[in-house]
Amino acid sequence: ATLLAHRGGEADAGAVHDALRRAVRLGGPDTDVLPPLVDGVGRLGVRAAAPVLRHVYRETASSALRGRAAVALEAADPFFGTGLAVECLWDCEEDTREVAARAATSGDARVADRLRRLAADPAERDGVQTAVRGRLAGA
Repeated sequence: ATLLAHRGGEADAGAVHDALRRAVRLGGPDTDVLPPLVDGVGRLGVRAAAPVLRHVYRETASSALRGRAAVALEAADPFFGTGLAVECLWDCEEDTREVAARAATSGDARVADRLRRLAADPAERDGVQTAVRGRLAGA
């Protein structure tokens, strides 16, 4: 399943999704086999994996895995921009905030305020600020 997650094509999406579900069911949201499977369902855009990815995002103790789940959700979950992307704007990981800055729906007052705060934060990473400024310029 890991090989398919890394190299598989559209025809392998179901197998990667099944492996992700099985891994979470048997090993929980922090099992060592999750990172490549999370990446794989995101790379393959497996929409059916969105509920499992949301579960992993919410339940994992790993901030790195939470970030990977956010990237996968951006690709696989059509509701990510109005859902977890908003929460991701406050994540402790810069990469996760960057994903959120690109995806979070700006119609929410909390999102617009958070984007302005991230843009003004001199300690924020360049990638986050670039994504935020791009969003603010287009708003």
